[in-house]
Amino acid sequence: MKKINDLLSWVCGVLVIIMVPVMTVDIFVQVVMRYVFSSPFMWAEEVARYLLVWISCLGSAYAVRKGMHISIAFVKDMFPSPVRVLLTISSHVIVMLFFIFCLYHGWIDSIEEWAQKTAAMQIPMTFPKMAIPVGFGLMVLFNLELLIEDIKGAFSVRETF
Repeated sequence: MKKINDLLSWVCGVLVIIMVPVMTVDIFVQVVMRYVFSSPFMWAEEVARYLLVWISCLGSAYAVRKGMHISIAFVKDMFPSPVRVLLTISSHVIVMLFFIFCLYHGWIDSIEEWAQKTAAMQIPMTFPKMAIPVGFGLMVLFNLELLIEDIKGAFSVRETF
């Protein structure tokens, strides 16, 4: 599972690294076309909006994998080690349930939008909306890996020297 998640995390990072400059250039060109030539591209704003959605979803998944989301460490540190481990594992489970809920409803919503087309590009709304189930699906996988690691760490024998 770790090797698959390593690959998926790497793909997320690369896609975000590619999408951010593409979105930046798209917005810059749109501004120049609108204010200099008074002839904006109809599709540029839509592309930027959907790229931002994909960047947010993939970036959030990447952050879950790297443990970069905020947590309330000072609250956990107030408790003894066994309680701290229990709090960590239960927070993983609660977050996992939320991710699964969002994955399910994001999938249903994006599939139901197949017939609806985007305003400018005339592509099915499924493609932009698929960012949500893809992002939350990745978050489920990455959080599952973190949960397994924390459970293994809780039950591993620790030697003190």
